[in-house]
This record gives sequence, structure tokens and C-alpha cells, in this order.
Amino acid sequence: MPVRLIYNHIEHHAAHSGYDQLAKYVDAKPYVDGPLYRLTGKIKHERLDSTKAYHTPWYSGWAMRREIAICARAAMFPAHLLFHWFYAENDVRICSQWRWRWNNKFVASFHQPPEFLDGHVEDKTYIRGLDGIIVMAESQIPYMSQFVPREKIFCVPHGVAVEHWKPDAAVPRRPEPTFLFVGVWLRDIEMAKATIRKCAAAGLPAKFRIVTFPDRVAEFEPLPNTTVMTKIPDAQLLEEYRSAHALFLPLSMSTANNAMLEAMSCGTGVISTRTGGTPEYVSEGCGELVPPGDIDAAVAAIRRICDSREYTARIGEAARARALDFAWEKMGELQNRAYRDIFRGGRKLATAGERERPEVSSAPSPAR
Repeated sequence: MPVRLIYNHIEHHAAHSGYDQLAKYVDAKPYVDGPLYRLTGKIKHERLDSTKAYHTPWYSGWAMRREIAICARAAMFPAHLLFHWFYAENDVRICSQWRWRWNNKFVASFHQPPEFLDGHVEDKTYIRGLDGIIVMAESQIPYMSQFVPREKIFCVPHGVAVEHWKPDAAVPRRPEPTFLFVGVWLRDIEMAKATIRKCAAAGLPAKFRIVTFPDRVAEFEPLPNTTVMTKIPDAQLLEEYRSAHALFLPLSMSTANNAMLEAMSCGTGVISTRTGGTPEYVSEGCGELVPPGDIDAAVAAIRRICDSREYTARIGEAARARALDFAWEKMGELQNRAYRDIFRGGRKLATAGERERPEVSSAPSPAR
């Protein structure tokens, strides 16, 4: 059964970042809009506007027209295709409720944590109708099990381009202990700011470098010992990861995180919060996970890195080894296995105990 991938590269992601990298490593082809999609352009806006799905968050008119075209194709051509939406939260509302799909399968990947997803779209019918659900972390499985049978849920972790995001001996760490913060989404900004202030008050030599969006720069500029950057080129981002002593990224909730995987892949340890799927990616030895909102614990973790270059090097080496477990090539193999199981109607669970494990693979084992 051929697979068609439906995705777009998210604009603010670097060229080697984002979930769309998976497309390079699976036995599938990108979905190409054809005549049916062009015909949907004749649908009057008033008709789209009258549909409840049109008014759900993150969902656009072009995504709806694409879904309408795919539904029509599935009804007219029972061609045994599997359609995989890479970003379910953005692009799936209609197809999963379409009855006349014949032998075509509809699958979607969910990135957002249950705490967010629960209120994202009130009507969960768009989840219930999927033939397969891909999650980024085991922590998502109990929530998704409310809507579909357990055998239709597959845990395929987020990957990272380990051949691009990698250490370089020619790029040394900065002379002063430096902590990099990247992004905005689901970051615990208030915890980050409070930690930076407390580090300064304690007299720690820590320097912080913030990479964020232009409209968030003002939030960070008044902070002590802090440099704020925005819209930096990909090459500079790579150098920032390599030269930092650690990624400092407190999160409010999480499944997988691009910045975290990229820093680890560059041989840089992580200080973050123990929430959601974070412990499934940052194994012991790769850095430190502190309780959510625990500023004192974050300051203590930063102090340990400030005090020891040997400790910094050790967690960096462990982080790189751990990141290799999430190489896109390995994640592609897991995804292909999931496709084969979905073609068969879902993986057969051998025992009741097996229902507690991810369908494709447990999260990769910690580096030793």
C-alpha cells in the first residue's frame, strides 16, 4: 500500500530542523495537490465558513480544501493509499470523519502534549476516526487511548539530523560558562527569567544567550548577564549549540523538543524540567531535569556546570550518544514498521501487559 505524506516545512525552523525531515527516511512520497484540489478552489468561501471545522484553531482554508480533495479521491479511487498528515493539530479535521474511504487509510502525527491538546479542539471526533495515530512520547498514549483502540497508537519518537547537528572540535565552548535558551513555544519563560536573575544575585559567572522571536525580545532584554538574538542564520544557530556549556530550557509542558535534540546532538548537555515526554529524551547523564517551577534546583544545576568543565564535557558526551538513538534514519525505520502495522489494521497486542508499551518501540534505551 503506497504512502502519501502531507506536510509543510514550518517557517521558523532551520533548514535541518523540524518533523518534515522524516519524509527523507520513510518509504513514502509527498502528497501532490492535483485536479481535485484545484476544483475545490471553486467552493465559495461562505460554504467553507459554514463548516464547524473551518473555525477550529490552527486550521486554514487551504488545509480544508486539501482534505476535501483527499476525501473525494478516497471515495472515487479505492487505491489502497495511506495518507499520513505530519501535523494533525494543523491539518486534520474532515478526512478522519469521512466514511467512504474504502481501502484508503488516514494516519496523523500528534505533537502537542495532552494538557494543551485537550482544549485545542473541543470536538475530538477528528481523532476518533483515524486509522492510526503517531505520538512523539509514551506520555501521550494514555490520553489518546480515550479516543482510539490502543493497537492503533504508535510511539515513534521525534528525530534529529545527527550528521548536521554535531560537535566540531574547531568550535570550542565559550570562555565563560554559557547557557543557551532557544524558542518560545511551551517554554516556561517566567521560570527562565527568575532563574537568570537568581544566578546573577548569587554571583554566578553564568552568561545566558537567548534565541527568540522578534516580538519576544523585549521580555528578555532587561535580564542581567543576558544576550538576546533573533532571526539568526542557521550557521550561527549551529555554532551557538556547539559553543554553549548547556542548553537551559525550562518547559511548561512537552512531548518532544527540536532545540533539545539539536543541542544534545551537538554534544551539549541539557538543563530542563521533568515534564511530559522530556525524560524520554533526556536520559540520566545527559544533563539535569528539575521539578517544574523549581528555580532553586535550576540554579543549583547551573552552578554545577559553572564549577566544573569536566562535568560539562561529561554530560555533553552523554548527550551526543543519546541523540544518536534518535537519528532520523532510525526513526524512519520505526515509522515504516508502523505503516506496515496500520495496513493490517493495527498491531496485534499479545498480552494485556503489552498494552502499556508503545506499539512500535519503547523510547530508545539510555546511552551507557
